[in-house]
Amino acid sequence: MKLKVRKSPLHGRGLFASKAIPWGTKIIEYTGEAIPDDVAEERIARGADCIFELRQGENIDGAVNGNEARYVNHARRRPNCFILREDGKIWIVAGIEGIKNGEELTFDYGSGFYPR
Repeated sequence: MKLKVRKSPLHGRGLFASKAIPWGTKIIEYTGEAIPDDVAEERIARGADCIFELRQGENIDGAVNGNEARYVNHARRRPNCFILREDGKIWIVAGIEGIKNGEELTFDYGSGFYPR
């Protein structure tokens, strides 16, 4: 999958599609260091913002040995991606409308990250 990291109009840097991506496509796996909840909580308290819950008691810190998936930004109103947790992995997946060439990849981080 061809993706580019560049300056985002939403926040910092973002991840952008280099070609159209059809809906339902697994775009990129969210990778990084596997850490337990207590380590995740310590890192978040120090300002870490790339930690993703994989399952109960296990998290992925995308800032440590992670990939470009950590640059997918938050969009509550019209996210174009969703998250799939499957077989111990986290996938960023193209939403129902797909992704246009040059479009920034986004998903709703949820109320736990951005309370309403």
